[in-house]
Amino acid sequence: MYKLITRLPAWTYTVVIVAVICYLTLVPRPLPDMDMPMFPGADKIVHGIMFGALAGAICLDMARKRGLQVLTVRLLLAAFVIASIAGGVIELAQGAMAMGRGCDSWDFVADAAGALLAVVVARPAIRILLRNKPQ
Repeated sequence: MYKLITRLPAWTYTVVIVAVICYLTLVPRPLPDMDMPMFPGADKIVHGIMFGALAGAICLDMARKRGLQVLTVRLLLAAFVIASIAGGVIELAQGAMAMGRGCDSWDFVADAAGALLAVVVARPAIRILLRNKPQ
């Protein structure tokens, strides 16, 4: 697992997640219509997952940049703030664009909640992913 995580160029994980989020949130109809019934609030869970993935990717890339050392609380807080701001910017962009999507403050709350959950589990998760470091 260590080789897989460290082989890609710096910030690759974060760039890929940002590209996916931008596509899914800023394209009018990013996915084909599916006749799947969704429960109320399902989109909030999706928002939490997307921005949790962004915060997690930022944490992983910061850990890689720091020589795979343990992330400090300051770096975890930075990842949370960056992912949350990105969620807010996306919501504002959706409100400003005439594409059938609107600015939803609850989506922003879900974005921030997902980012917070990700940074809480980031430190132990990254330790587990990188524990097979070759000597």
